Amino acid sequence: MRDGALEADEVHYAARGKDRAVSSWGLDACAMNQGVLTVATSAPPWNEEGMRRAVMRIALLASAALLSMTAAWIDEPWWTRHVVVPACYLPPPSWMLSLTRIGLAVLATLLALVAWKARAPDRGGAARIAIAVIAALVVSELGLRAVEQPRHTARHPRIEWLLGEPDVLTGWRFVPLRTLRYGVPGGGPVVEYAVDAHGNRAPSSAFVEDARAPTLVVTGESMAVGHGLEWRDTFAAQAAERLGLQVVNVAEGGYGCDQALLRARDALARLQRPVALVSTVLPVQLHRNLNDARPHLELRDGALIESPAFRPRILLRELIVDDLQVLPEWRLQRALRLTRAILEATVREAQLHGARPLFVAPLFEPEPELVRELLEGLPHVAVRLAPERILPWDGHPDPRGARQIADAIVAALQRPPEESSWR
Repeated sequence: MRDGALEADEVHYAARGKDRAVSSWGLDACAMNQGVLTVATSAPPWNEEGMRRAVMRIALLASAALLSMTAAWIDEPWWTRHVVVPACYLPPPSWMLSLTRIGLAVLATLLALVAWKARAPDRGGAARIAIAVIAALVVSELGLRAVEQPRHTARHPRIEWLLGEPDVLTGWRFVPLRTLRYGVPGGGPVVEYAVDAHGNRAPSSAFVEDARAPTLVVTGESMAVGHGLEWRDTFAAQAAERLGLQVVNVAEGGYGCDQALLRARDALARLQRPVALVSTVLPVQLHRNLNDARPHLELRDGALIESPAFRPRILLRELIVDDLQVLPEWRLQRALRLTRAILEATVREAQLHGARPLFVAPLFEPEPELVRELLEGLPHVAVRLAPERILPWDGHPDPRGARQIADAIVAALQRPPEESSWR
């Protein structure tokens, strides 16, 4: 009994003398009951609830730190390389970068506050949170599907939506033998767009290409189509007239480089005397070429493979993966490798049919480093368009801007061809 009392005294002494240590280990009280020492303790700090709280706070604080570092990291050069050049058709407003950085900083602050104030949920609460997150994703997907409308009914529909139809090879193309007179709502003249029997923009829907005639083949995106311009004002019509060639224009609005190659390949196969293949290349096509929501080309083990659209179609995924206008460095490098492979394949396709390849890069800003890197060693011309040469209601070159592009094409094709260094 004496030994038991002495032991209890020692425990009480330790509790009084080392409050913080006792508290840290959860020792609340000691009692002696019939020679038996009873010690009451609270839960140790690293119990299940404490672990959940720690994990939650670490995750939230890590996310906040990542957002803060991103806000500090995306300076003007980063923004230009990863957003403006490869993902935007027209340069975004100058304040967009500041707004993005402020938004990231605010979001980081909110996450840090949540980490400080939030309590860790129990198992039931964690399950409810998981169910709520899944439900939110499902509701978001259903909401996107509910508000989705046919593209041709949009307030400012694109020409390819009004004149186009689904295509298993490229995703979309013009409907053959159609004519549309269209003016952009709120401004701009009414322009006639005629499509021939092959689904190409032409002088009229009655135009019949001559497979035996010397031909200038034009492919690419909306600038090559001549959005906002009458046929005679397009750079394709102007260049062909000055070169004395028939023109076959297989370009389509919104096309990536892979779609342009596939349409050019089809035209070259049926033409007997293609003289030149001119393809527009815009920096924004780096972003478009990664779009897997449509039939597309993928680079696998150094070879270009035709791949179908991603299925099942998930609009929330498309919004994040395909529509978000930013290319982190790893995606940018992937886009550069893929696009370079497509451009080299375009050169080979033209040469296979005896045509001279030429890439045209119409630019709104000084030639970016990404464009020089992409086109190095390939036959190309870069054309800097002044702001006054852009149709204000359309965002495409006006007749004088198209003439500037045609001038560059004619001058390049009249010079002796140079050896390509990419081989």
